[in-house]
Amino acid sequence: MTAEAAAVVDGVPTTLAEAALAVTDAGVARGDGAFETIGVWDGAPFRLDAHLARLDASLGKILLPPADAGLLREDLARLLEPVTGDAALRCYVTASGTRVATLSPQPQRAPLRHLVPQYAPWVVPPEAYAPAGAKTMSYGPNMTATRAAQRAGGDDALLVSGDGAVLEGPTFCVMWVIDGVLCGVSPERGIVDSISRRSLLDLAREEGVPTRAAEIDLADLGTVDEVLVCSSVRPVTALRQVGEHRFDGPTPIADALARALEDARRGRR
Repeated sequence: MTAEAAAVVDGVPTTLAEAALAVTDAGVARGDGAFETIGVWDGAPFRLDAHLARLDASLGKILLPPADAGLLREDLARLLEPVTGDAALRCYVTASGTRVATLSPQPQRAPLRHLVPQYAPWVVPPEAYAPAGAKTMSYGPNMTATRAAQRAGGDDALLVSGDGAVLEGPTFCVMWVIDGVLCGVSPERGIVDSISRRSLLDLAREEGVPTRAAEIDLADLGTVDEVLVCSSVRPVTALRQVGEHRFDGPTPIADALARALEDARRGRR
């Protein structure tokens, strides 16, 4: 069965269109809370345990108590019970204590090919700002970066630090390949600890592709062989342009990882 839009709010099932929070809830009034987006493939959530662990880590970073794991899993299982196809599963925990789970079809959108760099002063190392890297409901800066990049003619944004280092996308991880080595910024830099990034690193090692935590300046990005992006509900996609840098060559590692991730998501490996 394909995904039908549905929701569970504090254990009460409803349609997604009718799901509601009070305007006084901290998640609505202040964007105060944490969330996760989990890809569902052939009815199975991919890396659910890792997502729920990251949800608790995000709540801890913003000094909120952990979610009730048992109740949250019951909510998610209720939504997934009739699903055998692909879907997007989301869960939210607000500072008011409200627990929300939603199920919807996976978004249908064109693959990302062109990113426009955008300065991201809110992405800083955890030693400078303890909540850094938390996946919170306060996504206004990320969405503003996306809109600014699209107004500039791109598909989305590439977030960069004040000193010009490549960080991540507003809703996806960004990695690159140099001399056959898959590289990406460490979460210690303050980016979200992307589960897609973790999956790609694991799969790369299984495929015999070396990996390395690294940083690269935006000015040097034109020297790399491939740049790729991925998220929980996006496939691995090789970029063709970042700012003024173009990437017109073959993308063997991105292509191999795209196949490997698709197989992993569908339980074929």
